[in-house]
Amino acid sequence: MNQPNEYAATSATLHRNIFELIDQFSEEFRNMNGRIIDIGCGPGNTTRDILVPCVGREAVIVGADISPEMIEYANQHYAVSDKLSFLELDMQTLQLPKNLIEQFDHAVSFYALHWCKNTQKALQNIYKLLRPGGKAIIVTISHHMIYDMYPEQEKDPRFAPYMQGSEKWTIPHQGCADADEMMKKDLIAAKFKVEYCVNKWKTFTYPSLDTLIDLVMAVNPFVNKMPNDVQKEYREDMKERLKTKCVSTKGGSTVDCRISLLTIVIQKPENSEEIN
Repeated sequence: MNQPNEYAATSATLHRNIFELIDQFSEEFRNMNGRIIDIGCGPGNTTRDILVPCVGREAVIVGADISPEMIEYANQHYAVSDKLSFLELDMQTLQLPKNLIEQFDHAVSFYALHWCKNTQKALQNIYKLLRPGGKAIIVTISHHMIYDMYPEQEKDPRFAPYMQGSEKWTIPHQGCADADEMMKKDLIAAKFKVEYCVNKWKTFTYPSLDTLIDLVMAVNPFVNKMPNDVQKEYREDMKERLKTKCVSTKGGSTVDCRISLLTIVIQKPENSEEIN
């Protein structure tokens, strides 16, 4: 995901659902003070526009993302001296930077953890980032129709040269009916105290099919490899496939898309153990 302008412009629907998460855990967010890390912050608009206003006024927030393009964009558009900064970080790294270990009182992550194929390593690194007693609130995708579409599109000779190995982009819990139980095992293995872990289907309503396609294209890992003419064909193919999987509502003016989400609240114990 390295198209910050496009992603920032098309993320309004995700924002509405983040507000719902904040309402659900309003007390937890209000009590977030000290240092907070926003894992998978993308272009930074969500961090500044949604996270900053809902946490403690004295909180200092660091947005982290694996994409250098996203971090460059975030620092250019949303950084606030001594209040909000952004850094490049791979949450699956085998060697977490020492200057980040136990430097955060809280962690949040909105629609990002599913990009990590190695969920256990990502959770271990979140554990390391947190100070003893630190909490994390996470919402991540456990099933999305686009990850069923990638293998189908890879068989199309027009797109095959640019989509080899599409299976590596399938998210860890895609197609798993017991995603919450799988996640709980990983959380416990990472030494977290699990306060909440629920997997639930949710309807996302987009203003139009084109709006949904814009968002899907902004996070698509293959499209930047394609020449412009192939990108146009790919977009049309995506549009036709989504038509069969989404539900048009209100006379066709909006589109509903069903997505399964894992919502997680965890705490690093006060008497924590070090993970190698």
